[in-house]
Amino acid sequence: MQRAVVAVIAFAAMLADTGPAAACSCARNPTAAGILSSAEAVFTATAVASKTVGSNVSVTTFRIIEAFKGPAAGSTVAVRHPSGSSASCGVKFTTGKAYTLAAHRAGNDGAALTTTLCSTWMFLPHVGLSEGLIETLRELRGHPAQ
Repeated sequence: MQRAVVAVIAFAAMLADTGPAAACSCARNPTAAGILSSAEAVFTATAVASKTVGSNVSVTTFRIIEAFKGPAAGSTVAVRHPSGSSASCGVKFTTGKAYTLAAHRAGNDGAALTTTLCSTWMFLPHVGLSEGLIETLRELRGHPAQ
């Protein structure tokens, strides 16, 4: 009996561990207006090149196809991002493929912008939010907030 109580207490202590979580937790139900207000730049772009700059950190260069906020279409931007697993908010960009993403101000490794899985997941085709969000971003781009 005493051994069972000790096991239950040990199990409860393990569950109650308040150490840092390793999982990536992103906001649910993003809106186009919310994305625009919180990001430094929002755009659809083709990944031109990607290089590793640290442990699970990469910088990907993008050529912007369509700009919703920030740098204009045709320009090139470098975006720093974690490149580890998606569980740690990592995101990997394939050269030659187009992505829509929101980026925030950075300042390291030559990248002016930074992003994570939390700033890109809503635009992934399998999520089912991409078309509606992009359509609304286009509408908002034509009618800036006053």
